[in-house]
Amino acid sequence: MILVTGATGTTGGATMRALLEAGAPVRALVRTPASFAAPDGVEVVQGSFEDDASLDAALAGVDKAFLVGASGEHQIDQETGFVRAASRARLGHLVRLSVIGADHPAADSLRFGRIHRLVEMVVMSTGVPYTFLRPNGFMQNFLGQAGSITGEGAIYSGLSRTAQVSHIDAADIGAVAAAVLLGSGHEGKGYALTGPEGLTDDEVARRMGVALGREISCVHVPPAQVGAGMVAAGYPQWNADGIVELLNFYETGMAAGVAPGVEELLGRPARTIDDFAVDHRATFGG
Repeated sequence: MILVTGATGTTGGATMRALLEAGAPVRALVRTPASFAAPDGVEVVQGSFEDDASLDAALAGVDKAFLVGASGEHQIDQETGFVRAASRARLGHLVRLSVIGADHPAADSLRFGRIHRLVEMVVMSTGVPYTFLRPNGFMQNFLGQAGSITGEGAIYSGLSRTAQVSHIDAADIGAVAAAVLLGSGHEGKGYALTGPEGLTDDEVARRMGVALGREISCVHVPPAQVGAGMVAAGYPQWNADGIVELLNFYETGMAAGVAPGVEELLGRPARTIDDFAVDHRATFGG
């Protein structure tokens, strides 16, 4: 049995679906089972990272688990609770979603990177066999701009016209997670995961427009404006400040590189922004 956390989210859901396609037995840990439309074949259990008893129950009879935490000020404590429960259960293999560069001391300069680096250290200290998946930014983040893409034919970017990011499709992350969970020889390793190319947001807009059959433009705004807009939309200030830090980091060019992890683990190239746009054509009004 494989336990998947975050099954209602982007990467947890992608991992759950990939495991089901492979015929693996899946148990999903969710806070409110009544609001989760679980696919056929998924065993749903209620629990949270703050409830040790629920974690112990969820991990009973589980051989392997996929761990993904929600970005926020309390992420370290929340994920540490799960890791300790995994240690108590003597879990055979924990695959944890991290972030690209978390294995480098430079990650400490970004709050998102620092949190992932610290949680990785917690995992390694427990003795639980682990694999860390370290992806770059998600293509799925553009789904949050479906309204402007549909209504205005535009995406809004807090990056300059020259900053490149090798965005990855979360479907690839889920496929990699499933391959690692169902395979062997991955314990003690970390894999950097990216898309197949570094792209500016102007290139993303143009390529999405071609895939959708209409012109999409890119409107550039200052990073500070992006953060202010997030706060106005109800996001915590901590998260908004973290996004601004990330945007400034992207300007250094350190998120533009391409890693071979997806192709090496899946035996095929990583999915492109064109593939992503076609898959979500209905959402983008194509």
